[in-house]
Amino acid sequence: MANPKSRCPICGRQSSVENRPFCTPRCQEVDLGRWLSGVYRVPGPPAELDEDPPPSPEPA
Repeated sequence: MANPKSRCPICGRQSSVENRPFCTPRCQEVDLGRWLSGVYRVPGPPAELDEDPPPSPEPA
């Protein structure tokens, strides 16, 4: 049973127990797509890049 005040963060409809906090699997997939495409970002300092990349494995 979903909390009557719990709303889907994607479309605003009432969330379902099976897909909480979303209302449907579609809204779950929309949210995942936003994370994977970089729409959502966690703030933080820029990542430091290695000047020398790790050595490539040599073919045997």
